[in-house]
Amino acid sequence: MVVHAFKTNQNINSIIFGPAEFTEKAINSKKKVAVLFFATWAGPCINIRPAFEKLSDEYRSIEFYDVDVDDLDQLADDWGVAVFPTFFFFKDGAHLNDFTFRGGSPQGIMNGIHALQS
Repeated sequence: MVVHAFKTNQNINSIIFGPAEFTEKAINSKKKVAVLFFATWAGPCINIRPAFEKLSDEYRSIEFYDVDVDDLDQLADDWGVAVFPTFFFFKDGAHLNDFTFRGGSPQGIMNGIHALQS
């Protein structure tokens, strides 16, 4: 098995390292937030990564975060993450549930980005 490590793009705000940090940066945030739950070994995560990084360059008003499901498996379970990648979008602390996206389609991510922009 080949494992690919992600290099974090400088415009992706950070990797989230724990449940408290997830709560602080996504749930309690008064900002627009996009969160990628990923697995470094999952092909769809590797394939969608460049699109997520490009969006972090283009949409500077949105904070982009990563959650490694192998490091935070309980957080992933708590949020019902069973497909990698899974994207969550938060606006002013509210989870935009209708725009949660599972899978590797750039259009799915764009739907969430557009919801954050409206």
